[in-house]
Amino acid sequence: MPLAGVTITAFPYDPQHLLDSLAAAYPVPKPDFSSLEAELRAFRPPEIPVDDPAVRAAAATRDSVRRLADSLRVASRRAPGYAAAYARFRRLYARLTDRSSAQQMALGGALDSARALADRAGRAADSLRSWEAQAYADFDSAAALEVARSGREPVASVTDADGWARFTLPSGTWYLVLRIPDNDNPFVEHVWDVSATVAAFPIRTP
Repeated sequence: MPLAGVTITAFPYDPQHLLDSLAAAYPVPKPDFSSLEAELRAFRPPEIPVDDPAVRAAAATRDSVRRLADSLRVASRRAPGYAAAYARFRRLYARLTDRSSAQQMALGGALDSARALADRAGRAADSLRSWEAQAYADFDSAAALEVARSGREPVASVTDADGWARFTLPSGTWYLVLRIPDNDNPFVEHVWDVSATVAAFPIRTP
């Protein structure tokens, strides 16, 4: 399936090499979450047993709540029957809360495990961001020096409906960077980082 609407940035320098250089110069080593990263890569969302009565009941009530909420949203509060419809909405919403709890019980501890993993991932991400804020504090100034040295600015392009991104780039070496989330694993991000050389073609005159 084409990746439409995704931003690809062309850098006139290698941003990952620049980050690695700053990390190597920082006195505090980067936090190691390799074991947690392995768990995150192996994570699979819990399968919902669609044939379970609790799951079916929660889905049916959720649809009813959604339809009633849509009708109340466009109705006048002074219209006859609005108060009764709103009272029915509140009863349905309370029923949805109860049935959602029953659905979670039908899923066993799968949701609890997923939440616990998400909490650990969140704490690790906060720790990593804190370290990066210090280690990469000079990134902007270092990147500005690279831009000044090359005489070229980063260029961004967004992929079209067919998944193509088009650039007009001056000659030289460029580093194309793309980041997209994983559709099946909310904890994983895919990074595409490749280099490309744009050659200048001589203009021939008669």
